[in-house]
Amino acid sequence: MIELITFDLDDTLWDAGPVLARAEQVQYDWLVRHLPRIAAAHTVEELQAKRRQLAREQPSLAHDFTQLRRAALAALCAEFGYDPALAVAAVDAFLDARSQVELYAEVDGVLRRLARDYRLVSLTNGNTDLVRAGVAHYFEFTLSPAETGTSKPDPRMFEAAMTRAGVGPAAMLHVGDEPWHDIEGAHRANVRSVWVNRQARAWPDGQRRAHAEIGSLHELDGVLRRMQTIKEYGPA
Repeated sequence: MIELITFDLDDTLWDAGPVLARAEQVQYDWLVRHLPRIAAAHTVEELQAKRRQLAREQPSLAHDFTQLRRAALAALCAEFGYDPALAVAAVDAFLDARSQVELYAEVDGVLRRLARDYRLVSLTNGNTDLVRAGVAHYFEFTLSPAETGTSKPDPRMFEAAMTRAGVGPAAMLHVGDEPWHDIEGAHRANVRSVWVNRQARAWPDGQRRAHAEIGSLHELDGVLRRMQTIKEYGPA
């Protein structure tokens, strides 16, 4: 019997591409105003490359995008003669813009309806501030790499949600848009999964399929009814 539904956020509840692009530009504009020597020396793409390089050099930062972003900017501040503490304010500008999201049209109604019968939790690899985004009220709690020290598809991300909620794999369902991070991660944790495929993408060759596929969250109610009654939808 499913009791707990965990939701991915980016590209599951909102379109993340425009949000991330806008947030990157907001942070860069902040750098132009407050750390101009860094902005003059690096494009947005070069700053992204710096973060990827730092993640390779310091794997402990790789899963926590907020700390990675702060550490990369602090290093640049030191290199260009600025106070490294300014990196916190720069990343705050990014996080504020990162957390200004526009939900897909059906999300509010579906989550409100599901909350009457299920416990809802968000399980994300990202760093959206759900309070700033205005969506924290949908969820009992939220887990991200900042709390778990790992990220999807590592099964420990899913296990952390089960431990905190006090349920086992048979009582949990994960809903997300990423075949690797969301669906494979759920399989590794022996949890049932639903793939949100809004763009009618082809399933990647060689990956284990989700237990169900939907084009929007409107279809989730029907999937849940079938999963609650049909044995073929057992745990992964």
